Amino acid sequence: DLLHPQHLPLMSKVVDVWHDQPDVTVSVMRFLGEFCHNKANRVNFDQSSPNGILLFRVISDVVCAYGRRLLANPMQTGTELDVYKTRYKGMALAMNILTSALGGNYVCFGVFSLYNDPALENSLDVALQMALSVPLEDIAAYPKLSKAFYGLIEILFRNHSKTVMALDTTVFMQLMAAVHDGLQSSDGTLCSLCANTIDHLATFYFTFNGKDKPEVHSLNKHLAAQPNLFSSLTATLFNLLLFGPPQNHWAVMRPMLSLMLASESSFAAYKDLLLSSQSPENQIKLNEALNKLLADVNRSLDSANRDRFTQKLTAFRVSARSFLTL
Repeated sequence: DLLHPQHLPLMSKVVDVWHDQPDVTVSVMRFLGEFCHNKANRVNFDQSSPNGILLFRVISDVVCAYGRRLLANPMQTGTELDVYKTRYKGMALAMNILTSALGGNYVCFGVFSLYNDPALENSLDVALQMALSVPLEDIAAYPKLSKAFYGLIEILFRNHSKTVMALDTTVFMQLMAAVHDGLQSSDGTLCSLCANTIDHLATFYFTFNGKDKPEVHSLNKHLAAQPNLFSSLTATLFNLLLFGPPQNHWAVMRPMLSLMLASESSFAAYKDLLLSSQSPENQIKLNEALNKLLADVNRSLDSANRDRFTQKLTAFRVSARSFLTL
């Protein structure tokens, strides 16, 4: 009540007018980022209160105003520090603000489409354009930017699959290429965010494939254009589990069951490939380990089945690493 409507709407005007002044825009977005971050559920409104929607409109206005200005101005040449300060720092903060709002549990997002309010659609569109404007090598080079980028992608796949699936196939595959790249990061946080993104995608496909939904048709179109998507992700996840650094193996376990259920042929192909790379003696041991892994696993993604499969994956990893050869 103290800030809205007298003061909060001013923020979008500030970042629009002073978009090329990092000291100004960064300060505004840091304040808004703290304001909308629902730490310990401190942002809590009554069910009948419109405050969550009003707050999200402010966030959307700020993200859109800053993002459109940023996208309209090409990247300036200069030192790496200049590029980060003048462009990527503000971009990361804008993506973090939107991620906090999308996952804050204080906005009923169905209201926006019900009343033809473009705030949600506009903010998602601008945020995705910002994210996709960054080269993969720059995402990897700046840790704060990479966390903001993958955090946004993860929550979009988690809560806004309709928007993600409706993307053009080229754009969708650009996102998945970035996720595949981040999955192999040595940073545990990035690896976990990418693994969760894959889990959301595979869970969606397993749950809704065959149903007459626009999102399902869109995803099937993407998969038809890139039929090896699931097989590539499956191979990378199992390679990380069996041969990757131990600090990441918990993260990569999360999407394995959903991915195996979404595309059983991908797992079968990886299994055959892995067996063919081993000696006859190791093939026998690997077959036994895989049979134990798949025993008593149901075609379900309920918590109990996930937990049981995760325990089996841990045992499989320990057993297989004792004899597998690269």
